[in-house]
Amino acid sequence: MAGLYSKEQIALANSVNLVDFLKTQGEKLTKSGKDMRWERNHSVTVRDNRYYKWREGEGGYPIQFLKDFYGYDFKQAMEVLLSTVGDVELINSLKQQEEVKKPFIAPEKNDNNKRAYAYLNQTRLIDKEVLNYFFNSNLIYEDKKYHNAVFAGLDEDGVIRHAHKRSTNPYGKSYRGNVESSDSRYPFHYNGTSNKVFVFEAPIDMLSYITLHKDNWQEHSYIALNGLGTEGIEHLLDTNKNLRLILLCFDHDVAGIEATERVADLLHEKEYYEVGIIQSVNKDFNEDLKKINGKDFKSAEENPKYEELDKVIKEIQESITYEDLQEHTDYQTIAKSFAELYYSSNSNDCKEVDIINQKVNDLIKKSLIAQYRIYMPFFGELEVFENLKEDYRAYKDKGNLKNKLKDIIEDLKIIRNDGATIQNHRKLSSDALYLKMGAKREMVRNMKQEQSKMKEIVHTTKPQAKIIGADGNIFNIMGISSNALKDAGLEKESEEMLQRVTSSHSYDEALRIIMEYVEPVEVCEEHECSMEMNGY
Repeated sequence: MAGLYSKEQIALANSVNLVDFLKTQGEKLTKSGKDMRWERNHSVTVRDNRYYKWREGEGGYPIQFLKDFYGYDFKQAMEVLLSTVGDVELINSLKQQEEVKKPFIAPEKNDNNKRAYAYLNQTRLIDKEVLNYFFNSNLIYEDKKYHNAVFAGLDEDGVIRHAHKRSTNPYGKSYRGNVESSDSRYPFHYNGTSNKVFVFEAPIDMLSYITLHKDNWQEHSYIALNGLGTEGIEHLLDTNKNLRLILLCFDHDVAGIEATERVADLLHEKEYYEVGIIQSVNKDFNEDLKKINGKDFKSAEENPKYEELDKVIKEIQESITYEDLQEHTDYQTIAKSFAELYYSSNSNDCKEVDIINQKVNDLIKKSLIAQYRIYMPFFGELEVFENLKEDYRAYKDKGNLKNKLKDIIEDLKIIRNDGATIQNHRKLSSDALYLKMGAKREMVRNMKQEQSKMKEIVHTTKPQAKIIGADGNIFNIMGISSNALKDAGLEKESEEMLQRVTSSHSYDEALRIIMEYVEPVEVCEEHECSMEMNGY
């Protein structure tokens, strides 16, 4: 999987400031000396792009952090981290920000915009009329030094406060990134007159969408966040009170789907009116443009958590019988169920997450039944399951199992102190669902690890080759050894061995190479082989 990304990209992902990243995820941090302590896990501190787990006595960088605490695999972690900084090529982009902030200086304009215009029109397929408007409005221009396309963000007075650069090289790796000291409140945007604002991750996504929906496009507002931070859209809403409908148009991949949820929840919390979602057919709207024009394109990527969610809810729903719904379920019953779950997870068998999975099923069932009995005069049982699905957020489904257990403990305290309300039980059911989802993923990871270990054992076990007592001609020994490797399903190793042997300089060297690939065994006599085959 690591081969999908360059060393520079991996280094860039690991350079992400964890303090800033966690804040964008809605996580709470408190000052702890020179470090910041993570409220959700008090044994973890972060500083710049490093984290440290004090209980375990170990730490690391952002990629491993997302794998440890958010349950991402390598590819998903890379997607999320790179989406916060842009896919850049230049190694100097990895330099830490200076403590004293430099003044913002917009890139100097080139005498003409030929290269930037050609790149956006011919390579990225943006409509000419759309491009003409943005170039003529000085919202896009070509920089003089590197001929990058510059996407300008203007303040209320028309002064450029933000600049996002995109290289115009249509081949190989490309550079994109914000100019140092750009004001995050003013990313690339356009203000219309209607109550709608369309929100995108990147300028090219925004221009692609407008190209696909040109009719009366200037009536509406558009903004490209240049990542997944929310300062830009929050400021735009604060300064444009006519905006009532926010349409999130993020990438159709794992990172984009989870970002959509996160931003939507943030906007709802701030009571920013109505929030809608527009999803591209393919990975993003530029990929949609490419497909329409017969070019190679990247397909959409669904979030596997939601595929698993449907299975889990169906499993729970089918496990609840009519008799279960008639049972009396109070705080003591639920607390007892959780106690069994908790002590199972903290036993010597805590890695056996299938135990957790079994116990958490019972907890979810009891919590849902408690809700149903409260709902019963007004709603049917389906309402309970609809709420369970509605409350789930993939971006919140992170962290290890122990932290999820802590969330449930807090839920039980609230039920004990504040009463068995629908809202309190709903929160308990939701957190128990996150625990179940995490447990199932842990089981899958454990299975994959075991499979990987088995493969490693298979590949490190040398197949036997009957060369002791055989004709010592090196070509004969090569043939026997090659056949033994092929019979074991190691065709590549066979080819590799033959190449190395034929390039060797002596008989002894050739034998040493062969011994790296096969285990030599003795050739039995014909009558001995016959006896062995007949069980003597």
